[in-house]
Amino acid sequence: LRNHKKGKASIAALALRSRLGFQPDPLGTEPGSMVPSGTGEGAYATNATPALSVVQCDDSVRPLVEALLGRTLIVESLAIATAAWKETNGAHDFVTLDGELLNRYGVFTGGANGTTTSGKAPSSILGRKNQIAELQSQLAALAAQVDEAIRGKAALQSEQTAIQASLEQARSELRQQEVAIASREGEFRALQNSQRQLTQKLQNVTHELNALAGQDQQAADKRAQFAARISELESQEESLAGRVAELTAELEQQRQMRDAANAALTEARVTLTGEEQQAGALGRQRIPLEARIRELGQLIETRRREGGSFLARKEQFETEIADSRQEISRLAHEREQNNVRLTDLIEQKREQDVQIASREEELRAHRGRLMELQTLGGRLEVELTQKTMAVQNLRERIQQKYQLNLDDVRSECITLTDASEGGQAKVETLTPEEMQARGLSTDWRAVAEQVSQLQKRIDEMGPVNLVAIEEYDETEQRHTFLTTQVDDLVRAKAELMDVLNRINTQTKEMFLTTFTQIRDNFRLMFSEIFGGGKADLILQEGEDLLEAGIEIVAKPPGKQLQTISLLSGGEQTMTAVALLFSIYQVKPSPFCVLDELDAPLDEANINRFIKVLQRFLGQSQFIIITHSKRTISMADALYGVTMQEHGISKIVSVKFHKADENADQQGARLLVPERAEAPESPDTKPPEPDAVMAK
Repeated sequence: LRNHKKGKASIAALALRSRLGFQPDPLGTEPGSMVPSGTGEGAYATNATPALSVVQCDDSVRPLVEALLGRTLIVESLAIATAAWKETNGAHDFVTLDGELLNRYGVFTGGANGTTTSGKAPSSILGRKNQIAELQSQLAALAAQVDEAIRGKAALQSEQTAIQASLEQARSELRQQEVAIASREGEFRALQNSQRQLTQKLQNVTHELNALAGQDQQAADKRAQFAARISELESQEESLAGRVAELTAELEQQRQMRDAANAALTEARVTLTGEEQQAGALGRQRIPLEARIRELGQLIETRRREGGSFLARKEQFETEIADSRQEISRLAHEREQNNVRLTDLIEQKREQDVQIASREEELRAHRGRLMELQTLGGRLEVELTQKTMAVQNLRERIQQKYQLNLDDVRSECITLTDASEGGQAKVETLTPEEMQARGLSTDWRAVAEQVSQLQKRIDEMGPVNLVAIEEYDETEQRHTFLTTQVDDLVRAKAELMDVLNRINTQTKEMFLTTFTQIRDNFRLMFSEIFGGGKADLILQEGEDLLEAGIEIVAKPPGKQLQTISLLSGGEQTMTAVALLFSIYQVKPSPFCVLDELDAPLDEANINRFIKVLQRFLGQSQFIIITHSKRTISMADALYGVTMQEHGISKIVSVKFHKADENADQQGARLLVPERAEAPESPDTKPPEPDAVMAK
């Protein structure tokens, strides 16, 4: 790009790493300082010069210049810049003497500025307009060349169409073969699926056979158990039958004895009474024994029915096993048939693969021929375009520079004379006969040298900028305006920084004062709530005071000093209560809501919590959500939700009227009714509090 004046370009790697911030400078340099020389790879630093050392500016804009060029170094070549960039890990921007740039993100920028006829970048609006006109003429020439290339392309496309027709025919045949192959593959996959299903069914049948065998073994074991149980029950039945017979005989004997006793009733009343009682006891024993015998009979019948059902299930399972074996035989026969069909299909697939391979070979040959023709056509098209563009450029340059149209001038009929200093070259047109008579011919080498010299003089003069004065005035006004704005912003920033510093200073003082008060209150409150021990609030060191963390350290009685996270739930709650009321002592709040704060506390700690809470009733109003009866007893009003009817909730409030008790020196109050006195008798229950119910 630089050699041919084709413009500028930037090159960056696709895997360019993100550089959101600057890496530390391994050379140890600061913006505006010289880079120290080194050895080895760092030898580049001998010729590296900070850009700030060669730039002069006013003091008002020096911060901006330092921000823009503070990390820019000037080196001799791009190779030195690349080595320096690698050594510094991209800590600087490097600029070469040829104007090439390697920034700290690893992006190379180089080449030449936008070209004109003279090869230099225009420096004014008029020059840019001339460049635009020149580019538009070049664009028109390129359009003509494109039309010519399109006509050549059409001829090549006609040939390509014929080749594509034959190619499409081959593709259609190939698609037919692919469809046939796909159908065969579909049939093959269907057969494979069928085979997998049959295999799965066979595995399921085998699993069921194993399960049935296991169930059959379990049924046999149960039958053996039931048979043993039946034998045992039968033996028990026989023993019970013998016992019943004995009891029946004994009952008959007792009856005989009763008849004898009736005859001598007056003589043996006491003996008869004992015998009757014994007979009654035996009668009472007979009823449960008969019931037990009936239950055993029913159990025996149930076991017999279960044995019959097990035999029926066994016969059913044996029938299913026989059917399964027949199904396995049938599936094995179908599998053999499918294997034969699969063999035939595989043989057909092999034959079709051979045909497809031959067709693909022919298709590759056609494609190779097509690629050769396309390559030849592209090469011819490029050569034609290059030749046409070269001829057109020559014609346009001659037309613009010399106001001559080559179509109107015959070859070897032009004589150019050298231009004197400040004069113009003389152009004389002669006929071939006159040139032959004079013995003249054109020295094109001399003409080219003279053209180069004249062109150089024209380029050195440059185009005339007619609006330079106006542009300077506008730029000066803009510079004055921006300078004023920058000064205002600098003053505003200084004022804001002053205000921020005052706010930070005052905030730190207030924070330290408040923290000290809360810390002292927390120490006393913790000892009061726990009945001893000690606690402290510690600021974390090494951080900003306004952003530092606060560590709570507590030591309940009988424990070591430790952080609050190592305490139990109740101890953490009481520590939090101590910290809360320590803050309240510094600046009380008019309202405070406590949501089941006393839930993890036992009765003793709840009493301590209430005792501390009552000290702040004169300063704040507390709304407590609680289930503790002790906490409820010291409330002035209760609010709850009741459901008198199913699905309908109502809010219920209870307000208590309390009287001070002189005996309580700590300010505790007892709930008493307004119209009742304390009971004198210890057996009498205390009166209920006087409450007003409100919906």
